[in-house]
Amino acid sequence: MRRRRAWLMVLALCIGILAGCTGNSDNGASGEKVEASNSADSGAKETEAAESQAATGEAKEGGTLLVGLSGDPGSFNPNAAAADLLYSVAQNVFGRLAKLNNDQQIIPDLAKSWEISDDGLVYTFHLNENVKWHDGSPFSSSDVKFTLEAIKKNNGTAVSSLSDITEITTPDNNTVVIKIAKPNASFLGYLAWYGTFILPEHIYSKAEWAAGTDTQMIGTGPFKYTEYKTGVNLTLEKNADFYGKVPYVDKLIYSIIPDSNTMVQSLYNGEIDILVDPPAAEVEKMQADPKLNVKTSLFPSRTYVAYNFDKEPFNKPEVRKALAYALDSDEIIVKALKGQGLKSKHFLSPVFAWAVSDDFAVPGYNPGKAKELLEQAGYNPDKDGNYLDITLDTFQYTAFEDIAAVMKDQLKKAGINLTINVSDYASWEAKILTDRNFQLYLSGGYQGPDVGAVTTRVSTGAPLNGMGYSNPKLDQLLKEGSELVKQEERVAKYVEVQRILSEDVPIFPITEYVGYETIQAYVKGDPFSKEVIDQTSFSEYSYVWLDK
Repeated sequence: MRRRRAWLMVLALCIGILAGCTGNSDNGASGEKVEASNSADSGAKETEAAESQAATGEAKEGGTLLVGLSGDPGSFNPNAAAADLLYSVAQNVFGRLAKLNNDQQIIPDLAKSWEISDDGLVYTFHLNENVKWHDGSPFSSSDVKFTLEAIKKNNGTAVSSLSDITEITTPDNNTVVIKIAKPNASFLGYLAWYGTFILPEHIYSKAEWAAGTDTQMIGTGPFKYTEYKTGVNLTLEKNADFYGKVPYVDKLIYSIIPDSNTMVQSLYNGEIDILVDPPAAEVEKMQADPKLNVKTSLFPSRTYVAYNFDKEPFNKPEVRKALAYALDSDEIIVKALKGQGLKSKHFLSPVFAWAVSDDFAVPGYNPGKAKELLEQAGYNPDKDGNYLDITLDTFQYTAFEDIAAVMKDQLKKAGINLTINVSDYASWEAKILTDRNFQLYLSGGYQGPDVGAVTTRVSTGAPLNGMGYSNPKLDQLLKEGSELVKQEERVAKYVEVQRILSEDVPIFPITEYVGYETIQAYVKGDPFSKEVIDQTSFSEYSYVWLDK
């Protein structure tokens, strides 16, 4: 199973809740009355620059871009259910009101600009004009209203993310006004991420909402659907009527290659142009290959261990802290992740640097301190030197299994004997989140769309709080932090959140997720490129051109 697919599978637990990320709150997600800073004017300038580049011969028109895809998309409705393999495709076929780039910033999409009222309750979106659906029908604000209401009505993936919406109005064809029940600093990020692609009302008001690949994709994006061969490929062609930058390449073909070794070899053979998240063991080799470029991006996703608060021994804070001191994240990255990753240093993702406090960092590696805390908790070593015998649960994912193996060796040095239980994902989910029949689990997942989304993992009764952890003071701080309008007012709340997490240690973050994308050297204008990053989402290829 490929890395990003597995990480997105973790997200399937929480997509309705964690429906986006903002990275920087100065991008319009702060709740202030602002106009999107990189809106119509900057978009026009970028498009003009790109077109000028093509006109002078620097960029080349034509050709076919080949992207590896690790499986069949499963569905052609990107909003109906968690469809991770459709997500990268959907970014090229459909549009959203706003979208996220590879710097985790919110940038304009179908909405060229927006304002947020002073009280944070009203979002006014100004749509691009003269936008057409791929079948030639005109796009309008009614499509936006229809889509968001259909997500709620049909229990789409983003249904929880949109639960605060109280009213959607369309004053004219190019304006959408969304009112929400309470200020929510994450709301714009929700709209910009997963399961919120705008769908054509004239088709989906009649078609089956949950339709799979028997319903042709019709969007407003830079590429149009043309053909799908199960298990072989999915073909898109450039949308000559696109309202923004018409793609340079004539075709975008997703080659379906489930086997990761075959996928890697296809890249080396030049049979695909882009490989998203190559195996960690291959990254160093790819970085040394002059025919390839490896691009990276820090995502608000983390690997972490979590404890069962209702069972011994982890109902004791000393034991939770002891285990944290017994783990060496640096060694885990080297041995388990082949050097590909970033050590977690704080209880909040470093993507949200404005909220991170160095005063309440995660415990550092100190096995001696771990033993001291275990003795404080009332445990003594047995004849083999073990204070504890515990079981760790995780699911079938190579990176997690490798991390668990390194953890076992590290914990042994602190007098903790670890048994590792690996199950399929469905069984793991039921055991952890439904039955809560575990001592310790290893997991990971997306921490967006905003720093406040940590709520879904640590607040009382939250959907990803498998620990049974509850701290009323923390709950109140998270609530207050999500409803504040200005970033500077939010900082104090999240510093206090980190103080409580450092005392209670409900989770121990191990590593931050660094996304990798390997592309052929002749591929220019990819979504990581500094020239176009302000205009493209994660895997949008409208600016790509082939220098060959």
